[in-house]
Amino acid sequence: MYWLEDLKGLLFPEACVVCAAETRIAEAGLCLFCRHELPVVLSRPLQNHLPMVRKFEGLYPVSEAFAFLQFGRSGNTRKILHALKYGRKPETGLLLGRLLAGELLERGLRDSPDLIIPVPMHPDKQRQRGYNQAMEFAIGLAAGLGCAANDQILLKRKLTETQTRKNKLARILNTSEVFVLNEEKRDLLAGKKIWLADDVLTTGSTMMASAAVLHKEPLASLGMVSIAMA
Repeated sequence: MYWLEDLKGLLFPEACVVCAAETRIAEAGLCLFCRHELPVVLSRPLQNHLPMVRKFEGLYPVSEAFAFLQFGRSGNTRKILHALKYGRKPETGLLLGRLLAGELLERGLRDSPDLIIPVPMHPDKQRQRGYNQAMEFAIGLAAGLGCAANDQILLKRKLTETQTRKNKLARILNTSEVFVLNEEKRDLLAGKKIWLADDVLTTGSTMMASAAVLHKEPLASLGMVSIAMA
């Protein structure tokens, strides 16, 4: 059936979300040139991303903290994330997860997590968008690291306002008491090394609210990972 995908790509070529060049379906909206030029911020040898660690300092012990790409108000990462979130490009999230997994392993990641949990999206918003971009990223990352991803452990019980134009305090208040643990999935957490995944980390309020729920459980460790950090 691969020839059908190739034929579709010839008849209906897609555009790279960064440079607008024609791409094949297998390139998942990101051409090979722009993929090579990604602004990767992972260290070599691999170390925790200190700006990310400092977001949680004094709140929760973080075993690992990795941001994949540099984020700015303009630039390629912003274009990629915009396409992922608003351009109906879930395949780009899968690709970024796989690329990050490869980079982590190549740079010396020793122990993969047992389970990757995406920051949840409210069901109404997910139905509207069609997918949770954090879950698409988590699926790709988990596939590359040989572990599992599960979006049924943390649930979002309240539809919050957009975080885009809020200051740090307003973001924290907007996400407090929003996330809950799915009691039916609690057994999946005991003694496990967990990574919490999101698309972009700004103030960290959303991840903090999610981590507050997971931190109450008897985990082996809790790590944080995101596509980008502002």
